[in-house]
Amino acid sequence: MKTNQVINPAGLYEFQNESLNLLTSVLGVSKAVSYIVDEQARPICYKTYHMQSSMHREYMETYHKLDPLHPTQFSEQDATVVKMNDLVSTQNRYNHPYYTNFISPWGVQDIVELFLRVDNRLVAGFALFISKQQSELRSADINKAEQIHRFMQFSLEQSYSSPKQAQFDHFCTAFQLTPKERMVVQLVAQGLPNKTIATDLNCSLATIKTHLQHIFAKLEVNSKTEVASLLYQTH
Repeated sequence: MKTNQVINPAGLYEFQNESLNLLTSVLGVSKAVSYIVDEQARPICYKTYHMQSSMHREYMETYHKLDPLHPTQFSEQDATVVKMNDLVSTQNRYNHPYYTNFISPWGVQDIVELFLRVDNRLVAGFALFISKQQSELRSADINKAEQIHRFMQFSLEQSYSSPKQAQFDHFCTAFQLTPKERMVVQLVAQGLPNKTIATDLNCSLATIKTHLQHIFAKLEVNSKTEVASLLYQTH
């Protein structure tokens, strides 16, 4: 049964970094992306590895709607490690705009996606890009990815049963913060500017400012510095 546990994206920043380093070093992929999944299974809080900013911007503005590996298509499944080329036949790739207009022009031949869950809910994903200059991933490589996935899954579950996570959940509950406000508070605690928070949460700068106004009122503070200070005091 699925739970209503709030997944706090900034709490996964270190996990995202370490997992990206592990995956890219072991599998030797040319580019990689990690992301957190919100309540509607939409990816937010992206972290990229050797991906051009223009490529990521194209994806966000246009091609995410055509992505056969988009997490919204896997939120109700148990898939863990999925190869894009296994989902779309060779013949169909020539007529698929995601391939012809986005993947191929950027020199990518395949993508491997890893999906992570907490209490049966999809909470994070990692996309590994295989360039045309690389050999196609063999079954042994996929086995490695699956082994790494199991370790990442274990690490993720441990982080959400930690005392630090419980303290943060108690803090947010005590101040009646909404799921979005919890995300903003966690990102504020990382010292991120409003523009970066807006980019990470895939929303406008005005929306972030509105969230901050509501957070300030609930916490009875006047600045992001005071938000971070109050949070650290309770921890």
